[in-house]
Amino acid sequence: MPAMTLKERLDIAAGVADEAMGKLQAGDLSREEFRSQVRVFTLAKFFLTEEEACAEGTEEILKLANASVEKMLRNADKSVKLAEGSTTCTNQSSTDIKKVLLSMTLQRNLGVKFTPEYSAELTTITSMADALYDALLAQRGHSPLG
Repeated sequence: MPAMTLKERLDIAAGVADEAMGKLQAGDLSREEFRSQVRVFTLAKFFLTEEEACAEGTEEILKLANASVEKMLRNADKSVKLAEGSTTCTNQSSTDIKKVLLSMTLQRNLGVKFTPEYSAELTTITSMADALYDALLAQRGHSPLG
């Protein structure tokens, strides 16, 4: 059986992310289940496996975004280093942009809105998941429960 193409692997990751988002949107998850699905969604969007994320030894979104950019650059051209990766005219790195897009996507799909300053404070998958969970509880008229 031939190896999967990058496009095929990306399509699979997109499907995993869509499935996780469906579970997040259903509104019937415990806090732990919600955290788990935000992790699944994040890793799928970052095109990282659980093993690759564990190898990074962190759940910090920027570090995982960095690993994601490195992986994509390796897949595209083994000679490219992250330092040569793209930056915008505002000097934002690819990893910064990935974190912002992740936060915006989660907020939009879950119908919550954080200030840019608050979003910037959410540096780990758990802190992002908890903030989203608490915002959804507040929308439904419940106070956050731990």
